[in-house]
Amino acid sequence: MSHTIYTTEGFILKSVNFGEANKYFFIFTKEFGLIRAAAQSVRHLKSKLRYGLEDLSLSQISVVRGREVWRLTSAEKKLGLAEKERLLMWSQIFSLLLRLLHGEEKNDALFSILKEGMFFLNTLDDVGGEKKQKERAGLLASFECIIALRILSVLGYIGQLGDFDQFTLSPYFTPELILNMSALRSRAIGEINKSLKETHL
Repeated sequence: MSHTIYTTEGFILKSVNFGEANKYFFIFTKEFGLIRAAAQSVRHLKSKLRYGLEDLSLSQISVVRGREVWRLTSAEKKLGLAEKERLLMWSQIFSLLLRLLHGEEKNDALFSILKEGMFFLNTLDDVGGEKKQKERAGLLASFECIIALRILSVLGYIGQLGDFDQFTLSPYFTPELILNMSALRSRAIGEINKSLKETHL
């Protein structure tokens, strides 16, 4: 019996160990939305899938649809984050997605937001010095507010917000947009928390 192999890009949101060396992966894919996929023996060092399925990264994956979960047949990492602060922030974004997404549903706009966001994060310089570190922390906080607003907006959890519409109308990120958010960050956090509270999730 033959099975159709589907190839798509996907963000590895989370993984969970099961069995002796297997894993379940929660993957937000370009073609199918959020899927749960199993990879056999992926925790073995010799596994070819192991390095293409890194948590919090963007990969090109090939999957076969099963009765309850998809089965991963290949994976190649396309983009990731190396710096600790960015990884921590990105993990919080993916936790938000897991909280808000339900079932398999393609969402091109959301996928574009995440992809552009990861590309932008990789353009931020690894600057040194205490002052520069504080400045970068502020930039990351502003970035997180923008991407959270965009996620809530594209999923229908938040409406038009006047001053904040400039941050949700496009999937792209610019230094100017980040600076604009810096002045509005406290208000943005309030709107995000209010919207999340109203979801009851």
